[in-house]
Amino acid sequence: MANFKRLAKGYEKIGIVALQKFIQIPSVYDSQTIAPLAPYGQNVKKALDYFAKLGEDYGFKVYNDEGHAVELSVGESGPLIGIYGHSDVVPVSGSWTYKEFGGELKDGVIYGRGACDDKGPLLAALYAVKLLKDNGLIKGYRVKIVSGGDEERGSSCLEHYFAKGHGEEPTFGFTPDANWPLIYAEKGITHAHARKIIDLDPVIAMDGGTVSNAVCDSLLVTMKPDKAFETYLKKNNVSADVTLSPELMMVRFKGKTAHGSTPELGDNAATKAFKALGEFYKLETLTLLAKAMDDPNGASFGGKEVSKELGPTTYNYGVIKYDGKSLSVSIDFRYGETADNKALLTKFFEFTKTLPVIDSETKPLLYSKKSPLVATLMKAYKKETFDLFAKPLAIGGGTYAKEAKNTVAFGAEWPKRPGNMHSPDEYIYVEDFVKDIAIYARAIFMLGKKAIKQ
Repeated sequence: MANFKRLAKGYEKIGIVALQKFIQIPSVYDSQTIAPLAPYGQNVKKALDYFAKLGEDYGFKVYNDEGHAVELSVGESGPLIGIYGHSDVVPVSGSWTYKEFGGELKDGVIYGRGACDDKGPLLAALYAVKLLKDNGLIKGYRVKIVSGGDEERGSSCLEHYFAKGHGEEPTFGFTPDANWPLIYAEKGITHAHARKIIDLDPVIAMDGGTVSNAVCDSLLVTMKPDKAFETYLKKNNVSADVTLSPELMMVRFKGKTAHGSTPELGDNAATKAFKALGEFYKLETLTLLAKAMDDPNGASFGGKEVSKELGPTTYNYGVIKYDGKSLSVSIDFRYGETADNKALLTKFFEFTKTLPVIDSETKPLLYSKKSPLVATLMKAYKKETFDLFAKPLAIGGGTYAKEAKNTVAFGAEWPKRPGNMHSPDEYIYVEDFVKDIAIYARAIFMLGKKAIKQ
C-alpha cells in the first residue's frame, strides 16, 4: 500500500497557502448581502467560490448548488465515498492575539477563524482526494467532497443539496468536522427561544451574544443611571465595565465563550447579568433565568437526564435581546439517545415562566462501533497514527453526519491541540494538517476498496 505519510508531505506548501487564503475570507452568514446565488451572504459565497476554484484548478468536476453548497467530484463509476465539510464560520468575539481573519502562520501554527472549524480539515480532505487522484488510487469507486455554506446555523445548505436531487447519498461517508479518532454518536440538538413581554425597569435594552451554539461572552445592558447598582457590582466582584452619564448607564457584562455543546467550559455573561439584575432589582424573570443555569446540565430546574451512550443534557444561553418591551433568550439544548427532549424543555419554560419558540430540532445519531463504516475508518486511523488503543467517541456537538446517510464525523481535532473552535485565536498546527491529509487519504482509499467488495 502507498506510503500516505510521505505522499501527504508533498502537499504541505500548497496546502498552507490555500488555507491561509481560505481563512482570509470572513465567511460569516450575513442577511444584509443575501442574493439569488448567495443565500447566506456575499462572504460565504466568496468562500464557496474559492473552494470551487481550487477544485477546478486541480481537475475536479465542479457543481455549485445555487450557492448553498459546492461539490467537487472525481471518478467515473462505482460506489460513492462522500465527504462533507463547510466553508462558513461563526462570528468572531472575545479578545484575539492574532487577526481574526488573518490566516497568520507563526511557529508552525496557522491562526484565524475557521482554521480548525472547518476550513483546515476540509482542505486536508481535499488534498487527500487530490493525493489519491494524482497517484492513480481512485479506481472502481468515486469520491465527492462537498462544502456547505450554512453548517453553523443548522445545515440548511446540505438539506438543500440533497433535497434538490443532485446530492447523491454515499455508500460510505464522513465529515471532517469533529474530533479524532471518530464520532459514533452525537447528541440531539434543539435550538429555541425563551420569550416574554415584560417591563424590566430600570433596564432599557439588552444586547449580547453572537450565535445560539456558542456561550454568550458579552452582554451590553443599557439602563437608567444607578450608582448603587454600580457599587453592588464592584462589591460582588461581578465582571463588568460600567459607563455612567447623567442620562444613561451602560453595563457590559463579560464572560468567556465556548462551544454550545460544552457550556461548562465557558463563562456565560448573560447568566451573570441576569443574576445581578434580578437580585438587585427583584426582577423575578431574570432571577429564574439565572437560576435555571446554575447547572449547565439542567439539574437546577429538574431538566437533567443522563443517557448511557451520550451522557448528560446541556443547556446554553447564546443570543439575548431586549428592547424595553420584549425579552428574547436563545437556548441551545443538547440531549442523549434516551432523553425526552420535549418534556425536558417544557420543564425549563415552566420554571422560567417564559414562552417557548422552537427554531430547529435534530435527533440524536448513533452508529454501531462494529459497523463496516466505523470499523474501516478506525482501522485507517490506527494504521496512520499507531494509536492502537484509540476508541470511537460520543459528543454533544452536531455535524453533517445527521444530514447525510451512512456518514460519521471523522477528525480533525487532536486531543492535546483542540484548536479553540468557536473561541479567540482559533488555530491548526501545520504538522497536524499534514497528518490529517495522510489519514484521510488512507481512509478514503480503504472505504473505496470496502465499498467495491460490498
